[in-house]
Amino acid sequence: MEIKIFVDTSAFVALSDKKDQYHRKAISYFMSLGAGAAQLYTSNYITDETITRIRIKNGHKFALEFGKYFFMSKIFHTHYIDRYLERDAFELFEKYSDKELSFTDCTSFALMKKLNIKKVFTFDDDFKKVGFEIVNPQ
Repeated sequence: MEIKIFVDTSAFVALSDKKDQYHRKAISYFMSLGAGAAQLYTSNYITDETITRIRIKNGHKFALEFGKYFFMSKIFHTHYIDRYLERDAFELFEKYSDKELSFTDCTSFALMKKLNIKKVFTFDDDFKKVGFEIVNPQ
């Protein structure tokens, strides 16, 4: 049975940026998954955040290259955050107000809960704070 893994912005950035402090770990983990060993999920909010972060960090050209690869790829299942998931995310944002989470992270949490995804490929400890399992080698 394939495992379901949510891929967060920090993993995408680390995979695409050779200068990122987690690049080697991200590549190593991603390669260890092998073909078809896991179903990889993400959201349109994560895609937006990733392309924006890459543009800020590495420039427009690099962000375009990532975007072209991502949108042509058949590896990732992208789910769209609708108004119902946004509402669920806002409830989580309110519930975890003591943890100083981003709203984008809360949309990921809501989507993961809806899809019954417990594992996340990320370098962001906020996922662990709310009970998800971080799967990359740290």
